[in-house]
Amino acid sequence: MRQRGQTTTFQTRLEISEYASAGLNDTQIAAAVGCSVWTVRKWRRRANQQGRVGLAKPMGRPATGPVSTFPHELREAILKLRTLHPGWGPNTLLAALKTNTSWQDQPLPSRARIASLFEQAGLTRRYQPQHDLIQPPRVPLTNPHQEWQMDAQGIMRVDGVGQVSLISVVDVVSRLKVESFPGMETTNPGLPDYQLTLRRAFLTYGLPETLTLDHGTVFYDNTTPSPFPTRLHLWLLALGTIHFK
Repeated sequence: MRQRGQTTTFQTRLEISEYASAGLNDTQIAAAVGCSVWTVRKWRRRANQQGRVGLAKPMGRPATGPVSTFPHELREAILKLRTLHPGWGPNTLLAALKTNTSWQDQPLPSRARIASLFEQAGLTRRYQPQHDLIQPPRVPLTNPHQEWQMDAQGIMRVDGVGQVSLISVVDVVSRLKVESFPGMETTNPGLPDYQLTLRRAFLTYGLPETLTLDHGTVFYDNTTPSPFPTRLHLWLLALGTIHFK
């Protein structure tokens, strides 16, 4: 009997398929064709899955590439998922494959190999630099309430209260502290905290001409190349009289 790993001819593989169709088991077929049981099992399964075409070895040089050591079907599944979900990265695709019954028990390529496969297949997304919002022209500040500045201080601990991040609104010209509001138990106050702070200031002093904001995630969309307005921007625009920068 031949040793495991030896090559076989197309005629031998065809005989393996025919013997299997006749009802012989792997051991009987191995004895009949002079191959190992492992070789018989390999080509019998290939014939069951792909038919006679699967018994012919691919022509030319062996496949190369980031996932060439994995089944061709897995490569196609990865590329199909990427095409259906262009925003999915390697980590997301790996998570999806692990929940798929066809691949969850199979060895999977690493994140780096999948990323290389995307690059080889031309499925990588072009880098788009961040663009700043268009700013209104600066005008000299001479009057109170011409411009307010709003930002939040870093977290600090207050005895009897806990951790506080203080939101402040200051008039630039007069340096009047228009409003202060504590964001409780957070290092990054959310949209409701900033809106409540501004509502309190508006009720006391009315609306300023301009409101200056920092570049926090509440104020600017830092996750996309284009500076889309946030909910806070839209809320301020809806008031109709406030320009922000």
